Amino acid sequence: MGVSALTNRQRRLIIFIVIGANFLFLLNQFLLITAYPVIMRDYAINATQVQWLTTAFLLVTSIFILMTGYLIDRFTTRQLVVSSLVMLVIGTLIGWLAPSFLVLVVARIIQAIGAGIMLPLVQTILLMVYPENQRGRAMGLLGFVMNVAPAIGPSIAGLIVDFYSWPFLFFIILPPAGFFLLLASVYMRNITEQRPTKLDVPSVVLSSVSLTGILFGTSMISVVGFVDWIVWLPLLAGVLCLWLFVQRQLTLKFPTLNVRILKNKSFTWITASVFIIAMLLLSAETILPLFSQDAQGSSAFVAGVILFPGTVILSITSLLGGHLFDKYGGKTVISSGFILLLVACFLFILFDKETSSIFISSIFCIFMAGIGLTMMPQVTLAMNRVPRTELAHGTSIVTTLRQFGMGIGVTLLTTLISLSTNDPSVPYPEAVLQGSRGAFIAMSVLAVLSFGFFGLGQTRWKRE
Repeated sequence: MGVSALTNRQRRLIIFIVIGANFLFLLNQFLLITAYPVIMRDYAINATQVQWLTTAFLLVTSIFILMTGYLIDRFTTRQLVVSSLVMLVIGTLIGWLAPSFLVLVVARIIQAIGAGIMLPLVQTILLMVYPENQRGRAMGLLGFVMNVAPAIGPSIAGLIVDFYSWPFLFFIILPPAGFFLLLASVYMRNITEQRPTKLDVPSVVLSSVSLTGILFGTSMISVVGFVDWIVWLPLLAGVLCLWLFVQRQLTLKFPTLNVRILKNKSFTWITASVFIIAMLLLSAETILPLFSQDAQGSSAFVAGVILFPGTVILSITSLLGGHLFDKYGGKTVISSGFILLLVACFLFILFDKETSSIFISSIFCIFMAGIGLTMMPQVTLAMNRVPRTELAHGTSIVTTLRQFGMGIGVTLLTTLISLSTNDPSVPYPEAVLQGSRGAFIAMSVLAVLSFGFFGLGQTRWKRE
């Protein structure tokens, strides 16, 4: 069944199912962040190790997102949606009952398989259901729903961690996951077209080794330093496999990922900007609770509440940004967002032990408003440069880099904090403060770089 054959009721049901499922995956992704200090104490692990709950999730998600083009060509929309929700239910159940940190990571990996299927699929579905002149609205709606998850996740998690226990964070996902699995089984329809394709196993291996090597290498910097072989060897292997992956895609009749889309320089530069925005988003939402709890001595609930207003602002500005994009175009909206983002990143650097929670929360609101006006509008801008027949591959590239950016950002910036806390002569709260300040400086530099990439994308668009 194609898009044109759907009734209005079927369209609404499909949109409700995929957006609802997407919300659950993202809520699940952000729910554990506030609980990291407690998980660290329970399992006697450090900040870099606990980040593997996020890093492993993002890594596996990225690997499956890279296969989006193949999956959409090979399987029906219904098969993909149902399969992703089945993985969410299984992974969540294991996470709830996990007896060790290793089992907890395995649970996250299983959940990530479902997320890797769903996250790019929902974007592709919305781009197909909505006409091109309403794509800003479609991406704004997606951004709004996506960002409700981080808006409510940390505060809910903080309350549960303070008054119950962190395994309950998995339990609360099970009922809604089962509900959407039932809905998808009954009402989901196929709106994507199947066409001849073939899964290239060497491409999957190369992409997996590439992403794993880069993430593992960067995560080991805090443990052994910058020059140890266990850092540079995985990084070198990762970069080499990435180059081989790209070269292989250029020779395949049915590429796992159509990298030829990257020949469109406007698409490439804007996607690079989105990659950095993703680095900043999850890094801020990870570092600020850690800073609040370990440098300032706040509770998990207070750390979660600090994030709440900003994530609400992110949801609102994502929705507003989509409407403004359709009405005024991307340049004005996105440039305004970058101004807010840069101001917030520079103000983060001024935080110290005495900085009030209200001030931290206020600056975070400015930061998230900037994210809302830059991320999804830039995704829309990038996808408008992709032919309709290649939407699945374009979505795969953008979503992979967005997810991978979150993983790299969290790994690199929390490594700065871990390196600071490795000095036994510095009290732990002071070390966290110093490391956080270094991370905030790095975030400011990245924000400037992202703004520059957006400008290059605009310049290339005018030339093309």
